[in-house]
Amino acid sequence: MIIKKKQAKREKISKNGTVYDYPMPSKDLGIALQELNFRVPDKGWYKNKICNEICYVISGSATLFIDNKKLNIKQGDIFIIRPKQKSYLQANKLKILTITRPNWYKEQCEILED
Repeated sequence: MIIKKKQAKREKISKNGTVYDYPMPSKDLGIALQELNFRVPDKGWYKNKICNEICYVISGSATLFIDNKKLNIKQGDIFIIRPKQKSYLQANKLKILTITRPNWYKEQCEILED
């Protein structure tokens, strides 16, 4: 099986963030390519209620905030965001491959106020 980039659903998630969500044969697993710059989300925090996110940094760097912990990430790093953790990042031309379990969907994610 091969899934071409042109099959991915492109979505703007912030002023400076784009996600390419690749269609998967099952709802058990998701995969997306994210291209992020500056703060994502634009304000507040993301909080996934259900999905685990495993992210591999392809290029760029960022400061990642997870539950008020500050982590510096760069090319070659992997970071994991578990369900119910709140997070945001300050990205510098960041490109990440994100694997989610189960597949990510909008209704399970909320944006919290600062």
